[in-house]
Amino acid sequence: MLELKHIPTNLITGLLGVGKTSAILDLLQSRSEKAPWAVLVNEFGDIPIDQAIFSGKDDAGVFVREVPGGCLCCSVGVPLQIAVVQLVRQAKPERLLIELSGMGHPGMVLDMLRHGHLANALDLKATLCLVDPRDVEDTDILDSQIFQDQVHLSDVLVINKTDLSGPDLTAECQDWAKTLFPAKGLVAVTQHGRLDASWLDLDTNPLKTPLFPEFHDHERETHSHTPDDPPDATLSPGKPYRKENRGLNRHTCGWIFSSEDVFDRNRLMGLLSEHDTIERLKGVFQLSGEWVLFNRVREVLTAQAVGYRRDSRVEIISRKPIDWIAYETQLIHCLKK
Repeated sequence: MLELKHIPTNLITGLLGVGKTSAILDLLQSRSEKAPWAVLVNEFGDIPIDQAIFSGKDDAGVFVREVPGGCLCCSVGVPLQIAVVQLVRQAKPERLLIELSGMGHPGMVLDMLRHGHLANALDLKATLCLVDPRDVEDTDILDSQIFQDQVHLSDVLVINKTDLSGPDLTAECQDWAKTLFPAKGLVAVTQHGRLDASWLDLDTNPLKTPLFPEFHDHERETHSHTPDDPPDATLSPGKPYRKENRGLNRHTCGWIFSSEDVFDRNRLMGLLSEHDTIERLKGVFQLSGEWVLFNRVREVLTAQAVGYRRDSRVEIISRKPIDWIAYETQLIHCLKK
């Protein structure tokens, strides 16, 4: 049994690339230095990348655990409960944040948190949903059942990336938010994922139910949910480990390279910027004398230094099939000779 009781817990939702991880990193900066927090991160693909983004946080009283390999609601039973129990026992946190995959449906996760075996241990607070104003212009996204339920089941709607959308589109998004029923507890406007920590303690509405409760059962394809990293000893320079996955009308592939592999920055950036069907890309690579996190949302690719030093790895999500073997050959061509 879990000894700790009433741990404030928040679910963070939103589509791919809306800034959920950036928002969590911002929240971690705002907490008291001595307050231990726990973060459960879910990724749609099978190659964990966010461990690189959160690298070094454990030393600062933040405990991170990942559940890769399909959306978190696929693992809403025993695997998810085990992950939460292990994380909470290790961290003894003053708060638990759960980041749901951009393709994840929050309905079953919220139901488990409220009524499952963990209900007595966790104090479920507001669910936050981040949206990009540019998405609200896309009728395919507005009609998406998963988007509608992410928004519907949230208590706080955060209109993020307003620096990229501009004032007119931001205003349109705010007008759209006013039409939502029932009304949100809070509609906030921000950029770069900057959140007010007080939003986490706003009340949640336990009476909300999904608009499309059967969505996931109809849309899910086969996923593998135990994508263990290959042992370091099995990775040879220039011969990466590859893992493919597909589901919810998306195709994903990830690679892990040997710690001895070093990439050419210019060749790598050129490759990572190609293929307009790529919806999301996250990867950490060892370059000459530095390690860099590459993050791509739509056509925009950004790069920043990262403290991770284990190996080079990348995960790609695409709306259409890509020749992953050919892409792997291109990645290998980006290695320094």
